[in-house]
Amino acid sequence: MHRPRFGLIARIAWLVLAIEALAFGALTAVYLDRSRTLMERRIETQLQRVGRMLQEENLPLNAVSTPALMSDLIGLGYQGGFVLGGSGRVIVASDPLLLGKKADEVPGFDPSWLNASVRPEFEAFFAPERLTAVLHVRGPESSAPLYTVVLTFDTAELRAATREVIAWGAALSLAFLLFTSFAIVFVAHRLITRRVQHTLRALKQIEDGALETRIPITAADELGDLQQGINSMTEKLAATIAEQKQAQARIRQLAFYDQLTGLPNRVAILEYLREVLSNDGGSHGALLLFDLDDFKTLNETLGHEAGDELLREVAERLRDGLGGEAQVARAGGDEFLVVLTGLDEDEAEARGRIEALFERLRTLLVQPCRIGHAQMRTTASCGAALFYGAQVGLDELLKRAELAMYHAKASGRNRLCFFDEEMARAVRHRAELERDLEQAIEAGQFVLYYQLQVRGPHQAVGAEALIRWPHPERGMISPAEFIPLAEETGLIVPLGRWVLETACRQLVSWASTPETAQLTLSVNVSARQIYQPDFVDQVLEVVEKSGADPRRLKLELTESTLASDIAGVIEKMRLLKQKGIGFALDDFGTGYSSLTYLKRLPLDELKIDQSFVRDVLTDSNDAAIARTIVALAHSLGLEVIAEGVETPEQWKFLAELGCPAYQGYYFARPVPIERFEETLRGFLLVQREIGLPTDSGR
Repeated sequence: MHRPRFGLIARIAWLVLAIEALAFGALTAVYLDRSRTLMERRIETQLQRVGRMLQEENLPLNAVSTPALMSDLIGLGYQGGFVLGGSGRVIVASDPLLLGKKADEVPGFDPSWLNASVRPEFEAFFAPERLTAVLHVRGPESSAPLYTVVLTFDTAELRAATREVIAWGAALSLAFLLFTSFAIVFVAHRLITRRVQHTLRALKQIEDGALETRIPITAADELGDLQQGINSMTEKLAATIAEQKQAQARIRQLAFYDQLTGLPNRVAILEYLREVLSNDGGSHGALLLFDLDDFKTLNETLGHEAGDELLREVAERLRDGLGGEAQVARAGGDEFLVVLTGLDEDEAEARGRIEALFERLRTLLVQPCRIGHAQMRTTASCGAALFYGAQVGLDELLKRAELAMYHAKASGRNRLCFFDEEMARAVRHRAELERDLEQAIEAGQFVLYYQLQVRGPHQAVGAEALIRWPHPERGMISPAEFIPLAEETGLIVPLGRWVLETACRQLVSWASTPETAQLTLSVNVSARQIYQPDFVDQVLEVVEKSGADPRRLKLELTESTLASDIAGVIEKMRLLKQKGIGFALDDFGTGYSSLTYLKRLPLDELKIDQSFVRDVLTDSNDAAIARTIVALAHSLGLEVIAEGVETPEQWKFLAELGCPAYQGYYFARPVPIERFEETLRGFLLVQREIGLPTDSGR
């Protein structure tokens, strides 16, 4: 059970009432006592006056027997009285029956009243309903009383007067109590309660979040100090909450927005996309992934500041081009994600809207923009993945958009590609191939094929080691299929080491026979391998452990190997060259930077790419390139060998150009070591018959 709750003003009112009630009771008691005393003194004064009148004989003794006269003199109802003479007998009485009686025979008489020596001249004895007065009347020269007068009066009038005085006093006191209580409560309400109520209302508003609320301060007192303290606390609280909101906004900005472009970041757009996928809107939507073309080249040539400026410009153009019809975000790097919703129920119509949107954005993106002091144009490849409700999960949708984007890049860039199941099958095939590639390295499924290299038409001078993968279930897998995958995944590093180890063991085997001891063996080295920090140590370790002659080992580099860190590649080549290992530049003429760095590279040989040899008889450009490469090699003091020689006409034409060495199907196909050695024995037999040396010339 709850106790009744009283407000502050009610408590003050009750406290005032209690105090004034106590004060009223005390004042009433005092006033009543004072009133009674005054009345009694007035009666006593009247009685004393009557006594003096009797003593001075201004009033006869027989007046005692006259009730009307005594009532008028005293002002009270006279009940009766008598006068005792010096003999102690009643000489005058209002009741005739008392005349002549002795004092002790009178009912209610106290004999002590006659002892005048110890009693005063006047005594009044108040009883509840009557007053008895005893007067000792003395003569002018006598100390002993001549008479003793006993008078009895009815006090009803005195009591009535007292009650009337009490009633008026109580009424006036009650009125005063109520007035003062009201005044005190009113003043308290004005000075305390109303201000407290204002304070409570302000606190309620502050509790509801209105932190701008302030309490009006109307007095410089303790309550005013409290209100000022609340105002100060509210100001500090508002400032603290404002700082917290700013901090939260900053955290949200950092968590959900890209700091470079101001666009939502990957986390924000994926959260939005997750919500979109969970709500079946009844129409198609799409996720578009834009990737800037050649952005890496711009970063490397103009610097990261220029790249950042371009990203900001692209973000602004995408935002302007999309308007409010899509959500755009920077996914990271040079990638941007766009989420389109409410396209159309029909997939073909949805695709048409996406294509129109892409064309609009492509037009905006290709507009020239000034980056620093340079004016640039940029393009973007876009992959689109359609969705309808929650049929496709978020991760799967991202994969689809990414696959479509890569397909757009592979198809020529600056274009839009939609995801289809053929891409998914290609991805699954790639994933399976990657898994099989890892297992094949562990299981040792790879083998080396060897393709003969000859000088002139008959002299065998070496071979190129070519890796092959006879898959136990899929059969022979082309190097063009698994080598790029090994490059991307980094598996080319352990795979390349295995090739080098196997090739070195073969060199050791050939070294045991005089006729094959002078053969050189070329091994292809990928960019991923040569950029390994310990590449030199790895090669020297393999050569040393196998016991191979480093002078018989030739490492073939492609021009793509020289795309970056050319100084580091040259230093590694120099260190290996000091140990006797040779170098050939494979596929020469297909790159862009080889002529710039060719004179700095410690090479031994240039290889004319088969793409120039294939049409050397029919394409004047290819013939001119082949002629230039041969002349360049001779001028630099390098050996030169042509790849892909498949006909005697090609061989004769290259020989006329001055190319002394060849490799191709016209001489021998790449074959396993057993068949290679059979072919080699045939060449060695011809060499012996015509007297050619077996030295490779190195």
